[in-house]
Amino acid sequence: MTAPPRPASGAPRLPIRTAQGVLAATFALHALQASAPYGLPALLPFVRSDLGGGYFEAALVSSAFLLGIVAGSPIAGGAVDAFGVRRSIVGGTALATVMLALVPGAPSLWLVCTLLAVAGIGYSVLTPGTNTAMLGWFAHRHRATAAGIKQTGVSAGGIAVASFVPAVSLAWGWQASFHVIALFYAAAFAIAWITLLDGPSGPAPRAARPSLRDAIAAMLGDRPTMLLAADGFLRVGIQYAFLTYLIAYAIDSLHSPVAWGALIYALAHLFGAVGRVGWGWASDRVFHGRRRGPYAAIAITAAAGFALLALAAPLHWAFLLGSVALLGLSAAGFQGVGLSLLAEVGGARAGTASGLVNALSFLGAAVMVPLCGQLLDAGASFATLFGVLAAMSVVTAAITLALPSTTDGAPVVHAAR
Repeated sequence: MTAPPRPASGAPRLPIRTAQGVLAATFALHALQASAPYGLPALLPFVRSDLGGGYFEAALVSSAFLLGIVAGSPIAGGAVDAFGVRRSIVGGTALATVMLALVPGAPSLWLVCTLLAVAGIGYSVLTPGTNTAMLGWFAHRHRATAAGIKQTGVSAGGIAVASFVPAVSLAWGWQASFHVIALFYAAAFAIAWITLLDGPSGPAPRAARPSLRDAIAAMLGDRPTMLLAADGFLRVGIQYAFLTYLIAYAIDSLHSPVAWGALIYALAHLFGAVGRVGWGWASDRVFHGRRRGPYAAIAITAAAGFALLALAAPLHWAFLLGSVALLGLSAAGFQGVGLSLLAEVGGARAGTASGLVNALSFLGAAVMVPLCGQLLDAGASFATLFGVLAAMSVVTAAITLALPSTTDGAPVVHAAR
């Protein structure tokens, strides 16, 4: 039986300092901070109506936050390795909180986009930081399950924003939703402040920290890391394209009310939560720590879901709900396995590896979301869009199968057995 890791005697004495407590805290951090990246897709119909333009222009608001993540992720990942998880997440969350609180008072759309881009830079530290926390607190055979649980917080945040963003936007305008989002980020800041996120031993001594420049150079020259970056570019781009246009599809193509669009958006996040934990559990227990096979299967499942959404969803509401649930499990539920694979490939430089892959992954989202909007503005149907996303999902499966195995000699940092 595995004994739970205990903080070392020299670790900072913080209120949350056990593996279970850290897992709960990282779940909460992702749930609260997901209110920005997943609240923005839910705002798209309201932004489009307010601007009186097409999908492309409205999608630029979401892309501003995503571009901030792209800009911040390489530095954020290196900062996690250089300064520790807790300090990095506290600093990034504080920056994002201030920027989001200023959005409702911004007098122009361009200032809104600028504030969101800076907020995205602050947010960018979260995933590299919590990936490194999982590497520090959990042994290999439990890590994908733990990563899936903490990433389920993202789905919980998505469900929450599905409930309040449409209601607040209808009542007071889409800018008012950022008052609530900023409060969520303030709560995340408080949780990060009181949690021992760096592993049982606390932050690594400064002498043991790697050079940021050398770490980034090593990651750029590492084939598995760059394959994961290419995979992430497609997977995260597919995920955000699916979620961004899901409510618009329900309203504009199926002519459903806003409440129905919000419901299926919440359904996608609900099944995303099931996927994050379920795929991670299967990878740990059923496949004995193997990551590639389950990760490729997730991509093929997403391709099937998009095909069903394109061909059958307009025929009956049951097909619509079934395809959205399937895509929630796959297109929005892959992170438990994927982030464990990334942390294990990155090893001692997990933060830097996560940061670089995170940057290219969100670059995929920042590029794909407006391009999909441009495709729709040019006259393509939603069925065509979903067909393109299905084909891209098949490509991600092929990239995954080109990765090396991490089951033999997988690195474990600070993991108590």
